[in-house]
Amino acid sequence: MASSKNVRKRRRSPGDLVQFVALSIIAGFIAALIMVPPTTALSASINASMNWFKSLPASLSDGPLSQPSVIYANDGKTELASYYAQNRTEVTLDDISQHMKDAILSSEDRNFYEHGAVSPMGIARALVNNVINPEARQGASTLTQQYVNNLLIDAAEQAGTEAGTLGANKDYLDKIKEIKLAISMEQNLSKDQILEGYLNIINLGGSNYGVEAAAYYYWGISASELSISQSAVLAGMVVSPNIYRPDVNPELSKERRNVVLGTMLRDGKITEDEYSDALNEEITLDIHTTPMGCSTAGDFAHFCRYAIFDFLGDETYGATEEDRENALYRGGYKIVTTIDPDAQKDAKTQVEATQPSTNNPDRVSAALVSVAPGSGKIIAMAQNSGYGPSDTSNFADNYFNFNADVDHGGVAGWQPGSTFKAVLLAQWIKDGKGVNATIDGTTISYPQSFQWPASCQPEGYVLSSSGTGYSFQNADGSSRTWGTVAYGLKNSINSYAIKMASVTDACAINDLRAKLRITDGSGNDPYNMNNPAYLLGGWERGTTPLAMAAAYATFASGGTYCEPMALEKVTKGDTEVKIYKSTCERVLEEDVANGVNYVLKQVLVDGSGYQRGIGLPDASAAKTGTTDNSAHTWTVGYTRGLSTASWVGSVENTSRPLNGLSINGRVLYYVDGATYAGAQWQKFMQAQAKNYNTDKFDTPSNKVLGTNQ
Repeated sequence: MASSKNVRKRRRSPGDLVQFVALSIIAGFIAALIMVPPTTALSASINASMNWFKSLPASLSDGPLSQPSVIYANDGKTELASYYAQNRTEVTLDDISQHMKDAILSSEDRNFYEHGAVSPMGIARALVNNVINPEARQGASTLTQQYVNNLLIDAAEQAGTEAGTLGANKDYLDKIKEIKLAISMEQNLSKDQILEGYLNIINLGGSNYGVEAAAYYYWGISASELSISQSAVLAGMVVSPNIYRPDVNPELSKERRNVVLGTMLRDGKITEDEYSDALNEEITLDIHTTPMGCSTAGDFAHFCRYAIFDFLGDETYGATEEDRENALYRGGYKIVTTIDPDAQKDAKTQVEATQPSTNNPDRVSAALVSVAPGSGKIIAMAQNSGYGPSDTSNFADNYFNFNADVDHGGVAGWQPGSTFKAVLLAQWIKDGKGVNATIDGTTISYPQSFQWPASCQPEGYVLSSSGTGYSFQNADGSSRTWGTVAYGLKNSINSYAIKMASVTDACAINDLRAKLRITDGSGNDPYNMNNPAYLLGGWERGTTPLAMAAAYATFASGGTYCEPMALEKVTKGDTEVKIYKSTCERVLEEDVANGVNYVLKQVLVDGSGYQRGIGLPDASAAKTGTTDNSAHTWTVGYTRGLSTASWVGSVENTSRPLNGLSINGRVLYYVDGATYAGAQWQKFMQAQAKNYNTDKFDTPSNKVLGTNQ
């Protein structure tokens, strides 16, 4: 539809002025009858009404109409999903069947090209009818007035306000405003432009707006292909779109179609033979729906919903959530996200390879998410489930995001296991201690009287909350040895980690956890410093894969934490509405991050994940994690360009071991972080790491590499 700003105003003719004056007088009398007391002098009321009429707005915005908002991947081309309240595809008048144009004019405004914006005789006739017979009101609207009315309704709906001019029950004041706006419109737009706009805005049943969308919905064709009968069906729907829908009330639709065909014959738009053929033609439909929302996004569905949560939480698009939702469904935004379509494809492939969602007898869950260090952009986010509004107890096909927090449609999170040891290692280095310090890894029991350092507590320490002290096991009973911190961490030996914790301030560890934004799924602190098992990731409330991927990205970036982000930019037409910027903060010195990288890269060489290397021994690092009884298993690792968290466990039964379950046809009696989660991480990173920065990690200082403790 052409904008009035881009159309040269046609010169006003004397007839316009006569029409304006005549209608102003009519409007004055109507207004006087409505608003002026009987005792008021008639001449004064006419003058007042004329002045009031002249004060009404003479123009209105004729665009853009309510349009779908479309969500894209980071290339700005790969469409993920769309949201709309009005399914509409605007087309030019030349792309609309002549039969459709004839049908709408014959049934709605046969003299459209001959009269002006309004019909004085029609108004007078309707006024008399509505006074005499108020139960059967007439609108007397020309096609131009109908177009104005639809534009006012659409503008109100876009603004989230009630459309006061909706339907035939508009009051006289609304009618007078409509008259003036219609006159102004015809002074700025040609008749063809008005007809084109009208055919693109009218509702034709349900959420189908405009003849192009309706032609596709009812018959799977374009508006240019509409036949005589099909055109008459659509034109007949204008008076009451949902009553005369051929897919809802076929008999009523046929009756109304026949009325329209009669008007087309009357006006010479069709021949007797064409009329007879169309009259005898059955209304056959070929319904083509246009699905919307994240359920149409396929492998991107759960990420799509994550991104929508961010959009609806941004006050750029409205002061209230209702306003923002209205903007999403009607605003015509192009929402470009951070997701990499190639990476997403590989991520989905790998989680389904771990355990196919379509054949999952033991209901094993798998998830993988990857972010970009230094920006926080979410590159991939996948899980082995379908997407649908199933019962909350069915996690095989649901809205729940296994990777995300509750605020983004996620769940409570999972115990991180030994992946939390990287935080302990970072604090150890931050305290000025060397990664090659030799420590006692033989102790697996600490008495109740042992004082765990905690500077933020009144006594400067805490005791174990168990009442009997703290005892634990190593996964490999033979690992109780003396050795270096690096040795203990790369092999994920619990006795080494607990020994480090026994001389490290628990409050400092928790402060670093908070800076790395490792929270539970509700955004709360999951840490309990009275329970040393928390240092091994044995939390009552877990964390999310996305939180862990973002935390580890801090090490990859040299110490800068960046909040995960899903939105890249939002535009509307040619206007940039918002460009999203990363929110980052330095939380570790670069030398500390380099020290963590130095230790964790050994995990993939000769540590707990030695079989999960990706061919970049000096440019990749990772940490495996396994909770008690192998209920939750992890591999979280990174290069300079990608930080990826891989998790395998159970969403439905968070304490059920993976040991002995059938996982993609395999049954293993011991599962750890390097098994399924590790393979999932490895294959994804082998496919995608090369597409991002794979520069070698920097060597830490001699102090970090030293033996000081």
